[in-house]
Formats: sequence, structure tokens, C-alpha cells
Amino acid sequence: MTDYKLKLLLPGVLMFAILFGCTNKPDEVNWAIQKKGNEINISAGIFEQKLVLSDDGFFTSALSVAGENVLKANSDEISFSIHKASPNIKPEGIRYSSESGVEQSNAEQNQTDALSVKKVKEGIAANVQWGDSMYIAGETFVDVFAFEDYEISSPQQGVKRLVLKFTSNKISEDFSFEINYEIYEGHPVIRKWVRFDNQGNQWIKISDLMLKQLDLGASFSQVTLLTPAVREIDPAIIAFSDAGKSLGVISVSEIPSKTRHLSADGNSGYNPGYFEWVLGPGETFESEPVFEYAFSGESYETVSAKSTALDRCVESSFASFMDKHIVMPLAENKSVAPVFCTWTNYNSNINDKNMREAADIASEIGFECFQLDAGWSDTGPRGGWAVSTTNPKAKEFPDMKGLSRYIQSKNMKTGMWYSVFINEQETDISASEPGLFSLPLIRRAGGLALSFCYEKSRKKYVDEIVYLNKTFGATYFKQDLSNICYGDIARGHESRTKKESYLRGLRGLFATQDEILRQSPETWLQLSHEIYWETPGPAADVAVLKHVDSYHASPNEYWGAGNRKTLVDDTWNFDVDSLKQQLRLGAFRAREIMYNHRGLPLERIEIFGAATTNYKGSLSADILDRQICSWLMGVPLSYSGDLTSLTTENIAQYRNRFAMLKRLNRQYGIYSHFQYSGVPAPTDEEWHWWGKLNDEGCGAVIVLRGSSGADSRQINIPWVKADKTYQLKALFSGKDLGEFTGKQLVDGELNLSLPHLGQEIIEISLKKNTEK
Repeated sequence: MTDYKLKLLLPGVLMFAILFGCTNKPDEVNWAIQKKGNEINISAGIFEQKLVLSDDGFFTSALSVAGENVLKANSDEISFSIHKASPNIKPEGIRYSSESGVEQSNAEQNQTDALSVKKVKEGIAANVQWGDSMYIAGETFVDVFAFEDYEISSPQQGVKRLVLKFTSNKISEDFSFEINYEIYEGHPVIRKWVRFDNQGNQWIKISDLMLKQLDLGASFSQVTLLTPAVREIDPAIIAFSDAGKSLGVISVSEIPSKTRHLSADGNSGYNPGYFEWVLGPGETFESEPVFEYAFSGESYETVSAKSTALDRCVESSFASFMDKHIVMPLAENKSVAPVFCTWTNYNSNINDKNMREAADIASEIGFECFQLDAGWSDTGPRGGWAVSTTNPKAKEFPDMKGLSRYIQSKNMKTGMWYSVFINEQETDISASEPGLFSLPLIRRAGGLALSFCYEKSRKKYVDEIVYLNKTFGATYFKQDLSNICYGDIARGHESRTKKESYLRGLRGLFATQDEILRQSPETWLQLSHEIYWETPGPAADVAVLKHVDSYHASPNEYWGAGNRKTLVDDTWNFDVDSLKQQLRLGAFRAREIMYNHRGLPLERIEIFGAATTNYKGSLSADILDRQICSWLMGVPLSYSGDLTSLTTENIAQYRNRFAMLKRLNRQYGIYSHFQYSGVPAPTDEEWHWWGKLNDEGCGAVIVLRGSSGADSRQINIPWVKADKTYQLKALFSGKDLGEFTGKQLVDGELNLSLPHLGQEIIEISLKKNTEK
């Protein structure tokens, strides 16, 4: 054995430690690390992993869950490409040119916001060429890198971290590489990330970076997406399991937006088409983490569907881990739901008068937050609605402070919209220092896209949102429109290549959110799918929820809103039945999109938007209740439409329903819970339901019937405590459904009747004499 291997296999070197499967309890975990030749064997409850460093490479030879190896062959532990600059100098960006790189204009497609994009000029920074390339994986890794040292630490209680350190003089003098692993007491999980450190004098570029490559066996090739894959952007969470979903691993990437690669073949890392990173002398690069979460348990049939170990893990221990260790925690005092947004029907045609009128109705309904969308800001010379400044329009909003106070006097928080476009005519284009905007220029409606790859640009963005918070008392911010996806290689900005600018831009965007929250912790920050890439843009992912309170998922849909750019008036001529059908479709789409995000905390996902628009009775009582139920798969974060079109009956019904939801949330915390195992998935044809129950099994179960199905059916509620007795009440009908033991509810002894396209919210509480 070489000295290299002997050093690596010193007793006590922990390369992997995944604590235990979802079915284990902490005191049942068997922690054992054994060295056998050139292997490190790690046993952690139901999870066992063998890591090997040999002449054949650096790889995982076995990954076993409950004694079964999920791999069919050795899996490389890391792979990437290294390139050297020629000549060996800093890559320079491009200088200012008035020619556009991208021209954007508004578009619509199938009831959805879209964007017409014309790419006029492709700017290329080409003062260096990249060559002497080397792909590092398998055998190449041990040829290029020498093991140097390791360190085990505990950065916080219940967390252990292992750092493996390698050096290589074959890439460049004083070039080092680290692999970090982190484990968490109480969870069968390991996070992993890498760090490159270039202390030599060679300019280097990293590409093709893959952090995990699981070569899964055929018996464990069942793939379940737990966040959506949309518009050629990979999901952030995928489960790999056996056919019955009783055993496997959940693979999670914390890499943001389109820079992420997480595939159905088990590879996790960076999207090679949208990632590379330049390392100059003295520079470092640290990757975003990825992790696996193991699960094992019985999968079985219930009276209505199949309950799988995977589903039960996702909605329980996996969700708990995400909330505790990964995503940004939500402060209870920042609650904003339900939120009203002015975009639908009002569009950008808002002013002090119609906003006060809308605020009166919104307050009567019971909205907690009133968000002024695009149209309030003075966009400057030749600026269209897409441009943002901190100055309100003088004519339309002569007293923004007064309007904000008025909104708050109605017991609502003030929300404001802000974009990444600055007025071109008012922008300093001085050649003496880099501009605040991206290059090649990204134009939209008289504005230039602000760059997040430049510190001064980020500071401007932060300062302006903090100013709006301090000056107008706004505590909710919707941040919008697309710039990062077009790249930035302006000379003097931080990105040295276009591909590098994508991740730098996304990280820069996150940095602004962190700083805004540091300066104004009371604010609720929402990022739209448009600012997170393009229009329409990505699904929500893990990375974005580490930095903001909520994410406005794609696409923007306006089902049932009629002419979504104007208020209801005599010019409208729509078929009422068609609008009703669209409103029902919008409710189903909201449930479908949220369900497809079920690996994330749904209380953080905004689905735009429940249409509060009534044209000649289109928003009927049953459709309004379907809205209420559908958005309650998550939280009622996005309602929008012509409030002045609502009838007295609409307003009273909304007020009653929102008061009901607020009470349920105060009493049981329903917003932060979601259960879906063992019951039917969303449909608009048959019956389906889901839970919003706390740890005692108390809260709400939401039941919907589609366009067909039986008039009544058994409703099983698998998420209660079998040994408890519960009181059930149908809140819409007001009927007392009686007392049931938890076992009776699990077995489906509750029978419910609903009309076609009917719905009900069932409150579940502990019988008083069983409470402890």
C-alpha cells in the first residue's frame, strides 16, 4: 500500500456517516467505523457505506440501505475539469457599448406571462484562451491529488464535520482541494461540498463539476421528483427507490436555479452548460452542498391509496430536517397570509384613489398584507412600468407615506413591488469606472438590467429596498423581472466569463437578500421565478429558500380573471360558464403545482394567483370555496383581481373563510403542516384530500370531489394518533361529524358526502377528556 493510502486510512477517519433511516430511533443507531485494507466501512443504523481509495480511483463501492446495496457498480466520489489560461493573465470583460445584448418586451401565452426576447449581440471576453485541460475522475484523481490531512470538528451541537484535504502540484504549484462532509444527529443524512484553493500563480478555470455520481442498480431505479423539472431546469429533490418506494435515498441539491444538475441517473452537481469558475492566484471556490437522506419502511395499501415509506418520510422526518437545518427559518411575527396583490386586473394602472378603494375592500375581507405591484414607481424619462426607482409617481401617488399609513390603519401590512431594471437615461455611463448594469446591455421598457455581479450594484439594490422599508413602512417586497439568465461580462465586474456570471449573479442576488434581512429583519422577502432566471422561470428549489421568506413559483396564471389588464366594466363580454370553468382550472393548477413541490415547505411557495374577480356571477360561492381549499394545500399567499367587482356576498364569504383559516392556524399551526401519504393525489375528476395536522393529529383535513366519482366515500386520515379520540366537524356545512378514535380515522370509518365539484374543510380536535 502506498503512503498516500496509509495516511487516508488512519483509524478514526470518518469519510461518510449517515445516521439512520427514517424508521430508526436515535438510541437504536449502530455507529461503527472499521478499516479493512484500503476500505473505510461506515455503519449508521440502516445505512452502510464503503468508501475506497485505490489505484482504480476514489469511489463508493457500496451504498446499502437496510442491508441492500442500491448501487450496481462503483460510483466516483468527485469529478471535474481543470483548464489553464493562455496567456497566463486575468480574463478581462467587455467595455461599455450602447448596443443591446438583449431586448425584452412583454408577451402572453395561454393565460400566462411570457417574455419576447431578442438577442442582438453576443459579447465575448477573449483576451485569454483556456487549454491544457484535464478531466479528473476515478484513476485520474489519485494520479493528480495527494492526500494531506483530515480534520473532524463539531461546528454546533449535534453536528459533526469532516474535512479531507488534498494537494496537487500537477495542476499548479500550491493548488489544494478539500471535501467537506457534515452529519446531523437524529437524521439519516450527509451533506457534502468541496472547496478549491489556488495559492499558485496560474489562472485556472473549473468546469464539469459533479459532486455525486450514484451508479444505481436496476432494483433501485424508481425515480420520484419531489420538486418539478420545468423549462429545462433540473429538479432540486429526487428520490431513488425500489418499485414499492419502501427503501431508498432522497437526493437533494442546494445549487440554485439553472446552474444545478440533478438527474434521474443519480448525478448531482453543476449544469455544465451554465457553470464554470475562474480561480486567479490567491482565490478560492466553495461549492454549494448536496446531500442524501435515507429511508426504509413498509409500503402498504390503505382504503384509498398506497402509503409508501418514501411519502411518510418526506412529510415527517425529512421535512423536519429541512426546516431545522437547511431552509431559512420563518419568524412567527412575520406572518403575511393571506396576501392581496394588485397586479391582476389593475395591472400597472394603479393610483392613490383606486388603491385606497381596494384597500378598504381587502381589509373588510381580512387580508393581512396589501401589496402594491408594478405601477407605483416613478420610472423616469422614457421609462416603462418595468423600471423601478424609490420615488413614487408624483401624480398618481402624491402621498405614498399617507397611503401606506392608511393601509396599515386597516390592519394590513404594506407590500411593494420592485424590479432589477434601472432607468437608462438616468444611469451613469462614465468610462472611468464600471457601470451598475450588466454587459452586454439588457434592455426592457426604457431600463437597463442591474448586475448582481458587482458590489456597488448590489449595494444600490439593498439600499433602495431598505429605504422603502424605512421611509414608507413597507414590510413585504415582491422582487421581479429577469436579468441573471442573460449573463454579465462587464469589465470591472466580478465575473470573468459568461458562464461564471450565472452562479455569481445568483449568489449576488442571495447576498442582497441576506443583507436586506440583516438591516430590516422585519421584512418579508419574496423572489419571483422571473428574477430567479427567466419568464416564465424555474420551480422553487432548496437554494432560494435558504435566503428568502417565500418564492413566487412559475408560471403566472390568470385563469378566470377575464381581461386581466383592466377592471370589470361595460366593455367586457365573456361567457360566464367559460370563466367559471377557468376559475376551477386555476384552483386545480394551484393544487397541482404545490403538490409537485411537496419536497419543500409549502408554506413558503406562492402560486399566482387566486382570482378575486367576479363577472356576472362567475365567482360563485362553490368556486370561491374551491379557491380557499386549493390554496390551503400550502398557505393563502397570493390572491389577486378586481376587488371592486366582488358582490356583498363574495366579500362576506371571503371574510368568513379567511377568519376560519386564521383561527385554525392560531389553534393548530395548520400553515406549517402538510400530509399526503396514503391518500389520493390531486385530481379534478375523482375525490382527493390532504392533511394540515400538527403532531397531535389536530388541525384540518381538506377534501375535494371532482367532476365525477361517487356521491359519498370513505375518507381515511392516516396522520392522527391511533390511541387518541378526536372530535370532527365539517366547517363549511357546519355539521358535527362525531367522535372517532384515531384507529377508526386511519381505517377510513369516516364517510363524507359531497356534490360534484364540492369541497369541505374538516376540523379535527382532541376530545376534551383525552387531552393531556
